[in-house]
Amino acid sequence: MKNNWMSTKYLAVFFSLTLAWTWICGFIPVICGLTGTGAGTFIFYFGGGAPSVVALFTVFLTYPKDKRTDYFRRCFSLNQAGWKWTLITIAVFTALSAISIVVGVNLLGFDMPTMDYIKAIAANPLNILLVLLLSLISGPLNEEFGWRGYALDRLLLKFGFIKGSLILGFIWAIWHLPWYFTPGQAQYNLLRDNVFHAVMFVPSVMLLSVFVSFVYVNTKRSILAGAMVHMLSNLIGSQLLSSYTTEISMLIRYTNMLFFLGITVYAIRSRAFKAETAAVIETIRQQGTKKKC
Repeated sequence: MKNNWMSTKYLAVFFSLTLAWTWICGFIPVICGLTGTGAGTFIFYFGGGAPSVVALFTVFLTYPKDKRTDYFRRCFSLNQAGWKWTLITIAVFTALSAISIVVGVNLLGFDMPTMDYIKAIAANPLNILLVLLLSLISGPLNEEFGWRGYALDRLLLKFGFIKGSLILGFIWAIWHLPWYFTPGQAQYNLLRDNVFHAVMFVPSVMLLSVFVSFVYVNTKRSILAGAMVHMLSNLIGSQLLSSYTTEISMLIRYTNMLFFLGITVYAIRSRAFKAETAAVIETIRQQGTKKKC
């Protein structure tokens, strides 16, 4: 008889609890006039850890012991993640950001990013440890135990690569809804500068989700590799360049979207990648079947 630890009802619970927790914590400071205060900041960021916390509770409550072991191995195994896709990801985001800055500054007349983080690292190389820690906390640690670690396998199994990745990307994007109403957040600035740019955040995250899933499949479901893509996207595409104008920010985002769209087309058309994806989905299906003694 099949064990129901992979049941989609748990996925629905995961998404519902995650969105509810984050949105409640995110909107309490706005509704109560606490934005910018210590209490408001604490409540806001307390909601930011919902994807990982909800996922970890679900894993411990519903996974068989051997599946929990496999889950955490994929979360932390450097061997499975490897260096290949980390280096590719660094090269991709560096190239996309560099192209955007060259075009934006030299052809479109945008202001050059001040790159305060890079200057701080140049002044004291040890500052890179702090920058990496901030990058790890501001996304991968708070989110990736959930998005890629828990949700993606089930979405791949039910919807396939493209639909599953886009669905996850949409949920990932709207999860950021409180950010649009919280001063100091990038989405808040986007909404006030240009509504179109603010709306385009959603498809940009959906396409980023395809790229993260692409790396996830190519590393045989390494959650760590997916988290590295998330971290490097934030680090290279925004944090190292800070501060910067909305124009540069959105030019980088649109350049990234074009590249991710290319990855999407490749994933749809490539027979080799389709075969790789089919093998991964079959592995997920087989692991989701557990006979009771």
